[in-house]
Amino acid sequence: MRRVHSLLCGLLLCLLEGLSSCGIEDYAFLYPVSGRVEVELNSKATIILSMEKASEYFTHFTIYYRIYISAVSLLGYIGEGERSTLNSTLDSDYRTFLPYTSTDTTISTSVGSLFRNRNYQAITIEGANIEDLLSTNSRNKTLTLDFIQNPGTIPVLIIDNTSYKLQRSTGNGLFNPVPQDRYFLNSLELNTNANASSSINADVVAGTAADVRYTYVSLYIVATGIDPNFSPIYSAPTFIAILRLPDQA
Repeated sequence: MRRVHSLLCGLLLCLLEGLSSCGIEDYAFLYPVSGRVEVELNSKATIILSMEKASEYFTHFTIYYRIYISAVSLLGYIGEGERSTLNSTLDSDYRTFLPYTSTDTTISTSVGSLFRNRNYQAITIEGANIEDLLSTNSRNKTLTLDFIQNPGTIPVLIIDNTSYKLQRSTGNGLFNPVPQDRYFLNSLELNTNANASSSINADVVAGTAADVRYTYVSLYIVATGIDPNFSPIYSAPTFIAILRLPDQA
């Protein structure tokens, strides 16, 4: 009986000292972005880059996006009633991600794979490394995505009172998007269904009408990090907004 008591005490002491001291690795977990998200119509989104708790595994924030071609022109806030009207795939993608955006849900799949499987890409910026810009130093700062609806005005990311022109991804060289400047502007090359292919505009979803003209982008943000085995890890995604791309001048 004394031996059993000693073993139980030993196990309790092990738990109190931490699982890692008993040869069990810590579970690498990242809290999602929990800061307030404010959306102005469908032209601007502001996010506070806060998390419930910091993690030693956190390295930077990643913004994922996908562009949708539509024959419908909407100028106001885009919610549940408008998604399927704009593009049926937009609504399908949103519903696919919805179970993973809850902070009460344990993520059982790789968020990176989840986004890639729906052809979402990591957004980039012109002239700087966005991973450096949204690194650990950006926690608790305010980030703005400004898609002001002035023809020819390039959408920007604003942080620390500095603006950076947003650019689309190349999928690490897997596709060659057009126009070549990769700005988030609604142009003939961008809203042409024929270009919405895996080799050209793989980040764009074709529309259903022959006279498609408008483009919209759906945006999510996740906390990204590296686990003890040097594998990428992700938080649950936080939905930002659906914004309209301004027309090319």
